[in-house]
Amino acid sequence: MKKKKKWIWISLLILVLILIGLQRYYVYVTQDQRQEEALAIESAQNQLGITAPDELRKYVWGEKSGADNIYWTMTAKNKDNQDIMVWVKFDNNNQPVQGAAGVHSELLQNGMTETQIRNRFSSDVPGGEIKRIMPGVVNNIYVWQVYYNDDTHNYYRFYRFSNGEQVDLVYTLPNS
Repeated sequence: MKKKKKWIWISLLILVLILIGLQRYYVYVTQDQRQEEALAIESAQNQLGITAPDELRKYVWGEKSGADNIYWTMTAKNKDNQDIMVWVKFDNNNQPVQGAAGVHSELLQNGMTETQIRNRFSSDVPGGEIKRIMPGVVNNIYVWQVYYNDDTHNYYRFYRFSNGEQVDLVYTLPNS
C-alpha cells in the first residue's frame, strides 16, 4: 500500500513538472508576439492618446515589390472617447514606424463594420464560406480583408474600410 501511494505522488509530481515546463515553453515561444503587441499599443497611445485597446491582430501582406507590409490593428477609444480602428505599421525589424506614417486611425462610425462587410460579401459571392475577416492595408488602402472558400478554391477579397467598396483585387490561392 505504501508503494502505491509513493508512485501516485511521484506521478503527480512529474505531471506538475511537465505542465510547468509546457507553460514556460509557451511563454518563451510567444514572447516576441507579446512584445510586438505592447509596442503597437505604446505607439498608438503615444501618437493618438488611445485608451482601452482591444482586438489586436497582426496583419502581414506581401506587396509586388517583394516587401511585406506588417501592421498591428486594434479597436480603441480616442481622446474624445469615440470608438476607432487603429493601424500601426511595423518595419521589417519588427519595430513600429515612427511619425505620422506609422499610425493611422479612423472612427468606427465613419467606416464599415465587420457585420456590414459580411453582408456585402454575401451579396457579392453567394455561397462563399468566410473563413476570416480582418482589417488590413493593401496598396496603401485601409481595407477589410475577407479570406473565403467557394468550394473550388480559397480567395482573398478586399473591401475599403471607409465605404465598403470592393478594391479591384481578388487573389486566388492554388489548390493544395
